[in-house]
Amino acid sequence: MTCEKFESVVGYHCSPVLMGLKPSNLVSFSKEKAPTIPTLAAIYTEKLKEEGIRMEIICGCRKHYLVLVYRPEMLEEYLSSKKARRILKKDGYPENGSLQELLQFMKQRFETGSDFPHEIGLFLGYPLEDVEGFQKNKGNGCKMCGYWKVYGDVESARRTFAQFDRCREFIHGQIKAGYTISQVLGMKHLCAV
Repeated sequence: MTCEKFESVVGYHCSPVLMGLKPSNLVSFSKEKAPTIPTLAAIYTEKLKEEGIRMEIICGCRKHYLVLVYRPEMLEEYLSSKKARRILKKDGYPENGSLQELLQFMKQRFETGSDFPHEIGLFLGYPLEDVEGFQKNKGNGCKMCGYWKVYGDVESARRTFAQFDRCREFIHGQIKAGYTISQVLGMKHLCAV
């Protein structure tokens, strides 16, 4: 996979993270079509370090890499709430674990679990009530679908989804115009989100 293609995919799927509106996002890459993902994730973690963005492979199953693109400080703050910790503890996470310990535990859940770890919604910064609603209802009966399944405040989710759409449109447009992610991040003041 070329750097240009990698940036296009990351820019499209992770624009709210790149713009600082969301703590993290997941991107799936085919191992067959993109065998260089571990190298690219390491290169871009170094490139985007000053912006406070990291990329980490959280699952390298047989056919895909799942790459977590995240802002460690934002994610740590989000996961530090009592309610988030209560949900994570219920799924076996260490009660007072550091961000790295929580990420490591999530990786283990991907590797050893037979079920998809749906608490990942917490790691993606989804509203706590929506993560709980998803778990309780097993993904059924949501009030609305968008960037996630909404079980709580629909109007707030609509506003957030619209903001994410504008962000995605801006970043994707700039990357299509030939700018790199690093250059686009320098232009984020131009994005009306």
